[in-house]
Amino acid sequence: MIIQNMSVNYIFEPVEGKPTVLFLHGWGASFELYKPLLDCLRQKGYGIAAFDCPGVGQTSEPPAPLTLDDYVSFTLEFCRNIGLDSALLFAHSNGGRIALRLMSDKNCPLKTSRAVLMDAAGIPAKKSLRQKLSLRLYKCLRFLGTAPLLRSLFSELYESVRDKRSSADYKAASDVMKRTMSNLLPVDLRGAMPDIGAEVLLVWGEKDTATPLCDGREMESLIPNSGLAVISGAGHFPYIDNPRQFYAVLDAYL
Repeated sequence: MIIQNMSVNYIFEPVEGKPTVLFLHGWGASFELYKPLLDCLRQKGYGIAAFDCPGVGQTSEPPAPLTLDDYVSFTLEFCRNIGLDSALLFAHSNGGRIALRLMSDKNCPLKTSRAVLMDAAGIPAKKSLRQKLSLRLYKCLRFLGTAPLLRSLFSELYESVRDKRSSADYKAASDVMKRTMSNLLPVDLRGAMPDIGAEVLLVWGEKDTATPLCDGREMESLIPNSGLAVISGAGHFPYIDNPRQFYAVLDAYL
């Protein structure tokens, strides 16, 4: 499938008379890495639709950095191409940003009445005063390290500091995906959450450090028809860290 001039890796396995789950993966993780989870949904009789986002897995990298609106547009075009107009949303991490934006748009052509958000992104990390000051200093250094007239003096220092500040995901990304990540991380979807009409199950790893449990608790307070299930001892991938409890929660919900 070609979407927006990008070759897309995807699966679409509809089941006649049954709902289809549209699965939205996390940052840098192909949907194929969630095979145990998708197999569980198949066994419960659901249809499956999933794709690798631009620059992930076997889907082509975008020609320019993407915004959240670009991801939403890409998702809706995928759904149009396969003829999917309603689905149960299941989203992890960065996929949660897409799902939250889709569900909060009352004019969205993709209809969903239920959703599962697993360790979803959508609330920017809170920064202390020290972190805010550090960020301002870093931005000044970035300017000095990239300005044409000053680059030769400050580029080496800037690159050294940048590498120390960067996450493993950021370091592993190409330039266009680095800039895409920079576009996504500040997006704050809290204002859209009260507009979500779908029933939402929030599933969260107790010890998640990428999207901490406090984010899940805040989402539960903001999304009207939602509930939070905390997976004991689990991190950002609760279906791997504590599969017994995770699948018991999922089974009870579905």
